[in-house]
Amino acid sequence: MNSSCLYLEIGQNSLEALQGEHRWEAPLERDENGRLTGACRQQVTSGLQGFLRAHGGRPRQRAVCALSARGVSMRRLTVPPASKEERQRLLLLQIESEFPLPPEQLAWGYRAVGVGDLPRNGAPVREDLIVVAVKKEVIEEYSEILSQCGVHGEFTLAALSRGYACQQPPPSYAVLDIGQTNSELISFESGVPTAIRILNWGEASVTKSLEEKVGISAGEAERLKVDLDQGAAAGGESSSKVQLAMATAMDLLAATIKKSWKGQTLYLSGKGAQPKYVASALTERLGGLPCVRLETAPGQSRSTAISGLKAAMDQDLRPPILLLDVKPAKRNGETASKPAPWKWVVVAAILVLGLLLLPLLEAILKKPGLEQRLATLKAARQRLPAIDRELHFLQDLKQNQPPYLDALAVMAMAASPGTSIETISMNRKGDVSWRGKLPNAQQVVDFRSKLVDSGFFSNVTVEEQSPSPDRMIAVRMSARWKPSGERPELSLAALTNNLGKITGNQNPSFPPPGMMGGPPPQMSMPGPPPGMEMPPGMPSPARIRKP
Repeated sequence: MNSSCLYLEIGQNSLEALQGEHRWEAPLERDENGRLTGACRQQVTSGLQGFLRAHGGRPRQRAVCALSARGVSMRRLTVPPASKEERQRLLLLQIESEFPLPPEQLAWGYRAVGVGDLPRNGAPVREDLIVVAVKKEVIEEYSEILSQCGVHGEFTLAALSRGYACQQPPPSYAVLDIGQTNSELISFESGVPTAIRILNWGEASVTKSLEEKVGISAGEAERLKVDLDQGAAAGGESSSKVQLAMATAMDLLAATIKKSWKGQTLYLSGKGAQPKYVASALTERLGGLPCVRLETAPGQSRSTAISGLKAAMDQDLRPPILLLDVKPAKRNGETASKPAPWKWVVVAAILVLGLLLLPLLEAILKKPGLEQRLATLKAARQRLPAIDRELHFLQDLKQNQPPYLDALAVMAMAASPGTSIETISMNRKGDVSWRGKLPNAQQVVDFRSKLVDSGFFSNVTVEEQSPSPDRMIAVRMSARWKPSGERPELSLAALTNNLGKITGNQNPSFPPPGMMGGPPPQMSMPGPPPGMEMPPGMPSPARIRKP
């Protein structure tokens, strides 16, 4: 019965089929999203139809398909023992919490791996399950191709199928399938799969290493790999470069395997594992760990996944093959039973009655809400005069407030490094006076010039200038800020542009360094001089030192 079964392995770059003793292979082309291109789908469909017609394919023939591990998630879940229907419902809840997609978007299957540890205190026994899931759209794409060929497809994981090809494996082992650009590594513990990983290493990694280390083309590197497999090697300096290139590539693969798995035996499969040097090099780099190459049946170029599938089907091996279910998930006892015809009549009558009563019901239901909205709008309208008065008051207050902070900001931008302002006083009339120290007389002139050029002050006067014991220039200056209509508006953009004009910097920054981003300036808070007028809200005169 199983001899008439069609076996397929669908990889990332190729599809391989086995019908009896006849084999067929086709390349696959994919879009950026991983789906097959339209031209590739047509070629695969027509090619598979011709293969089945030529080798005894039958309508609705069973086809077991092994999928690559890309995009596949595997979890080990624990549930209480239950019937098949109850277990399905429990698994649906577990999948919703464990997997990134809801069950409705997944094609998934499970396999029991035994009963877990016996709990204490009389708690119920729990059962361990291996659950494998993939996006349903992936399975549907392949199912559509098989349906057009008159074949009923069943899907499993190629990595799990390769485990059936291992003869008498130890308790802890792994199977590494080496492809063209990537490899699949699946590990087993006591025959139970524990993890599946995609390794970024393949046949192309050896070719690339030979190209870089030896300095040859890709075609020459491929021929050189064939010579190495047959025992022929170059001599002299070229031989040392070849050995270095091979060692670099195999070291990278061994390091990747060590990070992903530790066990007793590593089985190798795939086209990339056919060269003899791969198994020996890995054994050496994995500390003597046995690396065994899985051989296919003599005279047939069959993949290891298909060999494992055929062995499991022909010999009825245990555990059984884990198949992915593509049927829509049912929850909470949902059934697909169809309603009786008279129920549709009742439903139609209710819908017609609802359409006739809908306008009346809408007016009755929405009347209280409309009345409440009208009352809210009337109350809000009565508050508009008060809001206008408050807005005018705030606008007048903002327009007439003295620009104390603006004056300090302009002085801070105009001050050069080392400037120390000891006392400062301002009043509502606009009179500003301050006493401080600058490093030299030129900076006094520059400080006054920048204040004048800022357009904010008028009548900037140096009233006193004398040297101080600390080799600085003691200065007493006064100024008067311009009226509101004549001085510039000091917004953030205006301050930045004005700072560039004052300092001559084409790319100024605001606030200046040290104002906000750095540590706070040093301040002392002496009392105001006798007779000084301090406006409301103005801080006490402060000693400010600009770093």
